[in-house]
Amino acid sequence: MFRVVLLSLYVAVGFAAKNYEGYKVLRMKSLSEGQVEALRLLLDEQELDFWNFPRDLMVPPSQLASVKEYLDAKNIDFHVWIEDVQLKIDSRFSGKPRTDEFDYSVYHTLDEIYEWIDSMLADYPNLASIVNIGKSYEGRDLTVLKMGVDTGKTKRNAWFNSLIHSREWVSGAACMYMANRLMSEYSTEPDIQHLLETYDVYYMPVVNPDGYLHTWDPDGDPMWRKTRSPNEGSSCLGTDGNRNYEYMWGGQGASPIPCFETYRGPGPFSEVETVAMADFFRSRPDDVFDIYLDYHAFGQMILSPWGYTADYPLDYATMDEAMKVMTDAIFDVHGMNYTYGASGPTLYPTSGDTIDWFYGDQNIIHSYTFEIRDEGEYGFFLPEDQIIPTGEENYAGFVALCLHIATP
Repeated sequence: MFRVVLLSLYVAVGFAAKNYEGYKVLRMKSLSEGQVEALRLLLDEQELDFWNFPRDLMVPPSQLASVKEYLDAKNIDFHVWIEDVQLKIDSRFSGKPRTDEFDYSVYHTLDEIYEWIDSMLADYPNLASIVNIGKSYEGRDLTVLKMGVDTGKTKRNAWFNSLIHSREWVSGAACMYMANRLMSEYSTEPDIQHLLETYDVYYMPVVNPDGYLHTWDPDGDPMWRKTRSPNEGSSCLGTDGNRNYEYMWGGQGASPIPCFETYRGPGPFSEVETVAMADFFRSRPDDVFDIYLDYHAFGQMILSPWGYTADYPLDYATMDEAMKVMTDAIFDVHGMNYTYGASGPTLYPTSGDTIDWFYGDQNIIHSYTFEIRDEGEYGFFLPEDQIIPTGEENYAGFVALCLHIATP
């Protein structure tokens, strides 16, 4: 009962310490290459936050006039996309009563997610097991849910994870829905029977538990993105885990400044969370992983390597075919369009990210970043009534990918 009361308190009082009242999100239009470079200079402004570079920029009230003046001087066409970020934060909760029964249509605290992992083991003892791969900086479990059937034969392997960026709540909520569907449909759906008898599927619900807890904390920050480790010589905490991987670490799209959202860390694999994931894969050289998927929000995109460059990888034709399979399957569920392509040229450069490492270091061709709903109306604060539809369409995409690879 204490857990339910505490969650109700979170919903009722909101987030006390960091308030985003009056913060606006500006959306840019029809940008030239020169204008994109002009916007890139704003990445070095600590109080500004590109939600989706170079399109969507969150601006505090204190900076609004000067930012508008700068954009006008560069002839950048824009409009106010979100009038008040705090209203979006407050409105993501549906007001639906919380109970002790796990509800896939609402957002859940870190403790509830850990409880959910345990419940999967109890509910599906023949399909589920738990792998602990380490501890976070603040000492929380880095827990992976393993799903599959023991066939006595060598199996393929697939991995997906969520909440490496802690403010992207829908990534975790949708992926938990997907994991439950996989196991609940094993006894009734032939395709899922084939999938779980062919693959061992690993799902890590919360890659960044310290950061995720901070987004829920009444004294925290609902917009927190990074880990919570200290940075020597700086009062700013945290590193962007999706800029901390060793492959091509330290290049474009990763900041050397600790206070920035995309801070890459003092060196590759400086974060215990990224090291734990890398060590898990490096310790299993005989296991063949066909798939690595990193779920984020928002933008409705599927992105392949490379992120660090505008060049396309040697295996891009294979990736392109698979991404089309996934986007077609996603569209067939609710008619949602997900664009796809190589990360660098399709979105923006990102060095030290997960998919470049899993492809470049671990040779997993099917390494993709998912930016799930929406396209910007709600940004990081997708309302709870969109959790299950988001999970349904991405579940279809995941199953389609697995069957596409495993079918001769």
